[in-house]
Amino acid sequence: MSIDVSFIVAAFDAEGTIRHAVESALAQEGVSVEVVVVDDCSGDRTAEAALGLASERVRVIRLDRNRGPGGARNVGLAAARGRFVAVLDADDAVYPGRMSRLLQRMRESGARIGVDNLDVVDDRTGPPRPMFEPARLAAMPEMTLDRFIEGNLLFAAPFSLGYMKPVIERRFVERHGLRYVETLRIGEDYVFLASALAEGGRCAVEPRPGYAYHIRSGSISRARAPRRRSREG
Repeated sequence: MSIDVSFIVAAFDAEGTIRHAVESALAQEGVSVEVVVVDDCSGDRTAEAALGLASERVRVIRLDRNRGPGGARNVGLAAARGRFVAVLDADDAVYPGRMSRLLQRMRESGARIGVDNLDVVDDRTGPPRPMFEPARLAAMPEMTLDRFIEGNLLFAAPFSLGYMKPVIERRFVERHGLRYVETLRIGEDYVFLASALAEGGRCAVEPRPGYAYHIRSGSISRARAPRRRSREG
C-alpha cells in the first residue's frame, strides 16, 4: 500500500493521551497515513494502550531503554515508510484537513518541507487560540533558515517558531542524513528543522492552524521556554 504520510509519535508515560493523538492522525482526510508509535520505555501502560490501536496503519515499537524524545523519533524515522514524515507529540492532536492542506501548499511551491500554525489548547484558560498571528505567517509564505532563526527572537514571547511541527519529504531526510540530536532534551525540534533548512530544503508556510498543541494541568509547562521534554514533546 502506498503511504503518503508517516506520523512519528514518541511516547513516554502517555497512557492517557496516546489514543487521542493516534486517532487524530488516522482521521486525516484525502491522504493515506501510517502511525509509528515509539514507546520510550514508559513506566505506565502507554505501550499497552498503543498496542490496542495496532493495525496495518498503526505500528508500535517498544524500546528497551529510555532514549529521550530525539532518540525515540530517530527510531520512528528509520521505521517510516511514507513519502513524507510528520512528528506528532503523544499528548497533542492534528486536525483532519491538516495534511492534505499542507501537502497541497508544498506541491504548489515546490517545497520539500511544510510547516503550519498551531492552536494552543490550555484546559485552564478556555478555547484554543492560534500560537502565531495568522496574518504574520501569511506574510511569510516561505520559511528560510534566516527567517527561522530571526523568528525565534521575534516570537520569543511566549512561543518561538521552533514549536512548529514540520512535515518533510522522507527522501530529503534520508538523502541528507537528517536525525534528531539524542543528547538534547530541550530544543531538539528547533535543531532538526534548522538542520533541514540549512540543507537547502524549501519550506512552505501555512498560516492556518492544523496542529493542536496541548498544555495540561499538572504538567511542567513553559513560560518563554520550551516545555519539559521528558514527556517526549
